[in-house]
Amino acid sequence: MIVRCLKSVQQSVIDPSGVLKSSWNFENTTKGYICRFTGVDCWYPGENRVLSLRIGNLGLEGPFPQGLQNCSSVTDLDLSNNNFSGPIPQDISRQMPYLTSLDLSYNSFSGSIPQNISNMTYLNVLNLQHNQLSGQIPPQFTLLTRLTAINVADNLLSGPIPSSP
Repeated sequence: MIVRCLKSVQQSVIDPSGVLKSSWNFENTTKGYICRFTGVDCWYPGENRVLSLRIGNLGLEGPFPQGLQNCSSVTDLDLSNNNFSGPIPQDISRQMPYLTSLDLSYNSFSGSIPQNISNMTYLNVLNLQHNQLSGQIPPQFTLLTRLTAINVADNLLSGPIPSSP
C-alpha cells in the first residue's frame, strides 16, 4: 500500500531536478528501503510504514500529488516551497485522516480551502500561507480543537475569521 502511494506521488509530480526520480528507487526491496528515500520518515527503521512525507523545497510542480490516500499512516505532510498549483482536494481529510501537520505553504494552490479539513480531528498545525486560495476560511474550522497553529496569510481570502470555541 505505502509503496503504491509513493510510486503514484512520484509519477504524479513534475520533478525538474530529478530529486525523487534519483532517490526514490523502487528496485531495492530490502525491508525498510523506502525509509531511506528523500523526504520520507518511517515510524521505525526497517519498517515500511511512513510517518511523515516532507518533500518541501524540491522544486516539484504540478497539481496536488495523487495517491496519498494510500499513505494512510502518514501524520505529517509537507509540500511547502514548491510550485504545486490547482485546487487542494476536497476530500483531503478522507485521503489523509490522521494528519497532525499539513504544510502546503509557498505554492500556487488556488480555489477554496476545503471545508472538510475540519474533519481532520488530529490536526495541530495547518499552514496554507502564500498561495492563491480564495473565498472564506471555513467556519467549521472551529471544530479543530487540537489546532495550535494556523497560517493563511498571503492568499486571496475574504470574510470573517472563525472564532475559537
